[in-house]
Amino acid sequence: MGLPSKGVGGNGIASEFGDLTGMTRQEVDRFLKELDAKVKITVGGYVEYKFPDRSKVIIRPDGEVVRTPAPIYASDGSRTNRGLRLDKQGRLMTTLDQLGNPMPETHNTGETVRDE
Repeated sequence: MGLPSKGVGGNGIASEFGDLTGMTRQEVDRFLKELDAKVKITVGGYVEYKFPDRSKVIIRPDGEVVRTPAPIYASDGSRTNRGLRLDKQGRLMTTLDQLGNPMPETHNTGETVRDE
């Protein structure tokens, strides 16, 4: 398949590359490890790639990709981007409304990898 396109950047390493759709799990694993990601596999079969800046790419058992930005903190130490996700090009997605409630149709991005 090759490498993904360049992402928009600015939200950690997980935003520096574009859509992983169409790549195999093995290709994605190799690519993300080359970006210095550390790998953790959960009991439920999720594969988490955590980068040194603490941004993440998580691959669910069904191949769906979830990206989270590197944490940003306010002067009081509170995290200002908690609960946010990145779309398949690395852009921030608003997933919670002003009251902190989940917004419909913002949970999935359509980014998926294949088994082989």
